[in-house]
Amino acid sequence: MRNRPWKLVPVIAPFLAAAILLHLPLGHPLWPGARYTHEDRHSAVLRGLHFLGEVARNPRSFAANGADLIWCFYSTSEAAADPEVRRIARGMALEGAQRWRRQNPHVPEKASADEVADFAYGGYTADSLGFRDTGFREEVRRAAECFRPEDFLLFDPVRESVPTDLPARCKRCGSNNPRGCRTCRTCGTALRMLNPYDILLDALLDTYFGDLYGVRLGAHFADVARWIPALRPYPGQHGAGNASFYSVAYAITHIVYTFNGYSRYRLRKEWFPEEYRFLESHFRRNLAARDVETTGEFMDTLRSFGLSESDGLIREGIEFLLDRQNADGSWGDPGERDIYVRYHTTWTAIDGLMDYAWQGEQVSFPDAFQRIRRP
Repeated sequence: MRNRPWKLVPVIAPFLAAAILLHLPLGHPLWPGARYTHEDRHSAVLRGLHFLGEVARNPRSFAANGADLIWCFYSTSEAAADPEVRRIARGMALEGAQRWRRQNPHVPEKASADEVADFAYGGYTADSLGFRDTGFREEVRRAAECFRPEDFLLFDPVRESVPTDLPARCKRCGSNNPRGCRTCRTCGTALRMLNPYDILLDALLDTYFGDLYGVRLGAHFADVARWIPALRPYPGQHGAGNASFYSVAYAITHIVYTFNGYSRYRLRKEWFPEEYRFLESHFRRNLAARDVETTGEFMDTLRSFGLSESDGLIREGIEFLLDRQNADGSWGDPGERDIYVRYHTTWTAIDGLMDYAWQGEQVSFPDAFQRIRRP
């Protein structure tokens, strides 16, 4: 005879109470013995997306970061395996792209090189979402022609490698100084040199999106990427928490992003052996430093190389991220005033947690890859 539901209550209740007291997962565990379930992870990703949506709906936040936010939603909608995550991210991307187009109908006459690059970034994403504007792209192209490679990239990758002698703005008086200066010509203060890995990261991003959009932002992606081997082997003697470590780490994660189409394609470890070794060997240092943002970037780049929940590193990272989500769905310091830091940390945590709809093994820009590949 079939059991009636009410007759099962006395039997189930003690086990349910025990599960609550012992914090046992009531859904489907992520792996045997996991502290969290698939439902927990799914909920965490959706709560994170909701937080990002609230950021994008804030007029001030969107005015400052609109191009970046619509790329966040668009790239998530393209890469995520979960249909609900794809649907929600796509809706946010479409809404944001429409708003971005309304707010940016033309390129201002006196736009700076940084502004032109941002217009290319947003224009490419809006076009990809179906809001094409060929006139706007032509305005971006004409504006870009007015600048030198150094204006976009700080160096000319057609002629030289990533420089190590570019001074940062003087901390004391705010002056910019010519290349090679070690002391400020205005106030005599010792100058700090820009980290070449920071320069590489920015140059990769500008030329990656410029080439995708059909606008030359100082050079082509292959021109910049060919200098990657010159910055190998990667320094690794300093752990997470060190400023130089972050410069190297983020350059490496963005080498992976630009070659895997922002988590669309799997990469083979032997294609990028130095990058893979750095990510794998330094992963736990991010956990020790309680660094959510870098952990998220390491996790989705390692997944591109084939790591999954069957690997201990990814399991540790997932539980670390789920442990550290805030009540409002975000990750990071809730008291942080810089909204970019707050939403970018949340974005990388989502990327670290979500499952991906990989589109096979390949690289973006095969010509650029051939220029850096070991024989």
